[in-house]
Amino acid sequence: MKAVRDRANTLKTYAAFDGVHIDVLGFQPRLESDVAEMKAGGHLHQDVQVWSVLNVLDPSPSLDTRPVVALPHQDQLVAVQDRSNTQIFRYFHDGLLKLFVRVADDGTPMYIDHFNDERVKVKREEMDGAGRVVRVVHYPTVQDGVAVQRYIGRNARCFLTIWQAPGSKDWGQSYLFGRETKHFPNTAKLYTYAFEQLLARHSSAAITTEFRENLPILPRHNLDEVIRRIKHPDLRKIVTVHSNHLERPYVRGAEVSDNWRSTLARLDAYDAMVLLTEAQRADIAAQFGHPDRLTVIPQVAPPARKSELATDHNRLILVARTHPKKRLDEAIRVFRKVLDANPAATLEVFGFGYKDSEEQLIHDLIQELGVAEQVRFMPFTNNPEEIYGSACATLLTSASEGFPLILLESMSFGVPVAAYDSNYGPRDVIVDGENGYLADFEDSDGLARKILRLMQDTELRSSMGKACVSTLDRFDTDQFAANWTEVLSAPSRKVRADNSALVPVLRAEWDENTLVLAAGHRVHPDTKLTIRRRNGQYAAQADLVDGQWRLKLPKSHPGAIFDAYITSPGHQAEKRLVFGDPHIVHHPAFKVYATKHGSFSVRHQDNKRSAQGAHWLRRWARGLKGR
Repeated sequence: MKAVRDRANTLKTYAAFDGVHIDVLGFQPRLESDVAEMKAGGHLHQDVQVWSVLNVLDPSPSLDTRPVVALPHQDQLVAVQDRSNTQIFRYFHDGLLKLFVRVADDGTPMYIDHFNDERVKVKREEMDGAGRVVRVVHYPTVQDGVAVQRYIGRNARCFLTIWQAPGSKDWGQSYLFGRETKHFPNTAKLYTYAFEQLLARHSSAAITTEFRENLPILPRHNLDEVIRRIKHPDLRKIVTVHSNHLERPYVRGAEVSDNWRSTLARLDAYDAMVLLTEAQRADIAAQFGHPDRLTVIPQVAPPARKSELATDHNRLILVARTHPKKRLDEAIRVFRKVLDANPAATLEVFGFGYKDSEEQLIHDLIQELGVAEQVRFMPFTNNPEEIYGSACATLLTSASEGFPLILLESMSFGVPVAAYDSNYGPRDVIVDGENGYLADFEDSDGLARKILRLMQDTELRSSMGKACVSTLDRFDTDQFAANWTEVLSAPSRKVRADNSALVPVLRAEWDENTLVLAAGHRVHPDTKLTIRRRNGQYAAQADLVDGQWRLKLPKSHPGAIFDAYITSPGHQAEKRLVFGDPHIVHHPAFKVYATKHGSFSVRHQDNKRSAQGAHWLRRWARGLKGR
């Protein structure tokens, strides 16, 4: 993420920390050479260290003895270079494809794919920037087989094996080899262990989490959970917020995103949460409490830049990837209305696509609206002047943001932004009519009219451009560095009161339709328990009496789910009750179970199906006896 890189650069330049590190979770075989290239190009501070978290687990000596892989030169193999991409070679033996090789610009192999006689890929060897094998992936040759990743250490031996779920890209259980072999049932536990080994080198440290999407490397978990579980004598744990935490329509009162729910319910488990806008801080504090742990540090503005390119008053730009939240379809519709009034207008799109159905929908819409000649998808560039230098305005149509950096990047070139007033970010930067334009959400006519004003009025464009540059002063680098230094260098909380984790259920039993729950130890006597239906409706509430909560569930239908929440004195927000490992006395109509996040829930069972299942099981058992 660019914001993470820029923060690391700023802290290394302006702050007095012993070390600033970027820890990479996913596997990047050419990480060292990529980092060297970034530093050589001035994109990364020379003293910022970048580590691969998984490679920290390599127990090999520091001397690297892995051989450099040479391209095949066997007499019996015939090499065919790809016509469209000269960095690709296919190797055949007696007419059968055996190897597929991709090389880097300098001719070193990047990876080699191996095929069996049925042209099924069975293995891939991946190389680092020097051409040494760092990972080998073995692919299944049968349906629902398991792909196996083997990580090769500096001593040329495998130190880590990760299995992928059958028929899936999700990483599953893993085995770590060294002085002793360790088994991890999921990658969340693997990464927690890896971070503990990495941080053991430091007597005092601070760590920030930067991403909480569900990825194949962390299925069913997110990075916040990994960081929360790290054990260290003096570690400050900080959650950073780069995106909207809400579901559609992304405003206060909407449902909390699944990837955010467990983190926000456990704010007490962290030392701080850093947000980009006051609006999001207010929304989270209102729903989850702990305002003392919520800090706002906006994006840092790049320096003002004078472009050598003349402004093209017909050139509108959009900087966004083809993701539903970015609403490129809405941008295309707005541009169609601009084009109706100004046939000379163009829209240049800078951002990558996923080659998925969303990208196809965008291209279909472009054809439908007849704007194919005026909408241009531009190649990747690291030079911001190529993006903003001659633009009349930048268009932002996102439905949901955290604080898009393009707001400040565009203004650093004196280019106003025309945006929808979405959560969060645009209203924190744009003063409507002064340094850009804000339009009510979904008011595409209004947004198009404002863009046309900028295209048609040179003086307005010039005055707004000057106001854009002045706006940068509000996002000063010195203040950014000072705020982050304060957050990172504060002492860690020795006891993080994760109330939900301290209140597991010890026993669950039934008194007819009354659910009786025995609480865990150290529970405040004034802790209340609330049962809510999965749709959020209030169901029942109980006080803690003699270490127990007693709740009578309301009438419900099969399939209904009830979730348990606790409210402790001094904490405004509800927290999910932890399932723990309770002794359960079962009820025929209800199932007590743990959710995927380990929280306590109750489901009204379909007794008819249960009875049918039991009847089938009895018949099956009788059939066995009769054999």
